[in-house]
Amino acid sequence: MEDKWVTILGCLLMFCVQFIANMVIVALPSMGSDLHLSIEMENAINLVFLITSVSLMVPLGTYVSKYGIARFLKISLVLMAFGLLLSAVSTDINMLLFSRFIQGIATAIINSSVYVIVALQLPSDRLGYVLGIMGSCGYVGFCLSNSVSGMVVYYLSWRVVFLILIPIYVAAIFILTKLGKEWYTDTGDVSDHIGSILYVFFMSLFLYGIAKLDNNNVAVIMASFVILIIFIYFETHISNPRYDLAIFRNIKYVIGNFSAFVMYFMTFIASYILNYYLQYILGYDSRLAGLFLLATPLAVVFVSTLAGKLSDKIDERTISSVAVMFILIDVFLLFFMDEVPVYMLLIACILQGIGHGLFSSPNNRFVLTQVDEKDLSNASAVLSTNKDVGKSVSLALFTIICGFILGPVNTLGDDVFSFMMASKITLTIALVLGVVTLFLLILNRLKD
Repeated sequence: MEDKWVTILGCLLMFCVQFIANMVIVALPSMGSDLHLSIEMENAINLVFLITSVSLMVPLGTYVSKYGIARFLKISLVLMAFGLLLSAVSTDINMLLFSRFIQGIATAIINSSVYVIVALQLPSDRLGYVLGIMGSCGYVGFCLSNSVSGMVVYYLSWRVVFLILIPIYVAAIFILTKLGKEWYTDTGDVSDHIGSILYVFFMSLFLYGIAKLDNNNVAVIMASFVILIIFIYFETHISNPRYDLAIFRNIKYVIGNFSAFVMYFMTFIASYILNYYLQYILGYDSRLAGLFLLATPLAVVFVSTLAGKLSDKIDERTISSVAVMFILIDVFLLFFMDEVPVYMLLIACILQGIGHGLFSSPNNRFVLTQVDEKDLSNASAVLSTNKDVGKSVSLALFTIICGFILGPVNTLGDDVFSFMMASKITLTIALVLGVVTLFLLILNRLKD
């Protein structure tokens, strides 16, 4: 019975984590109009959440694993409910940004905890199956976030968008209380506060720099890498480092994380570009485009459970390699989206869903089984961080390319040729990264 409740808890939280990360995007124009915000302030609403959640994910994971995962998870769920409620009643931008900061902290704790609880609770012969279900729930949350938020904003208010997830977080608190159980993965020293601070500064500057690359904010990126070098030097020269960088000597662990980065890079930007093509080039309205893109999460739901079961029996890298092949075909079809019939684009969406569904749970399991139990929390946080960074980097890269090709105006307008050129360049980069990932997965599998 405990396994069942932990599975339900994991599915609810994965759905919410992916939903909340994207639900505000469609509501930004309405929020800006209501609170009289500039475009820069509207972007800050998302940026504060992104930087907070991603930069704090790994550092908080070290403290969560030391002092009790369930305890911290309960705190994060209460924080999240409070943050969402605060957003709903915000009367100015400062209050709204503070509420998003709170949501970012709570999301960081959830991301660093949820996979760990499942990995510790479930037996190994069931782990892949449950991770598959969780992966499908997360991807469904990601894909449904914009359409559901759009309807809520249209028929009700942007404020209601922040309220719709609160009942799910309350249900999660109830499940944790009902379980009455605590999980620990690390009883070591957590005094390496300087390392945590350096990591947070590195990730914050890196993400901020990427988000502002359209403004030539290269200096911020360079500063982030300087801090990264200092962080690595510091962690390798102290007696009790909290961040065991030696784990990155495990080539399997590195390949698993790199694969996650590339897969989220490819799938995010492929969906992003296709959405623009459907609406701006083919003239679909947002509702029809949303229905078209719904083929992807439906395929994910259908495949991910099967992928989880397969990962309990077949080497995860074999399944991941097949998944990458599906995504490569998807991206290849989108490269020719202006030359192929529309039904081929629908097939591309389905292939993306199959690929993502096959990849998610086997790769999650593969990465988490490469580390000792005491490092599970860090491994989970690093994995989630790589996925978010993959999405951020792909969008930043597409923005830069559009800026170069479209010029200072940087708007699509009727310039179909320039949009297609920017899209094809970005998709080419995605294809190259995908081929490299496929090669690494196959090579690593053959070496065993």
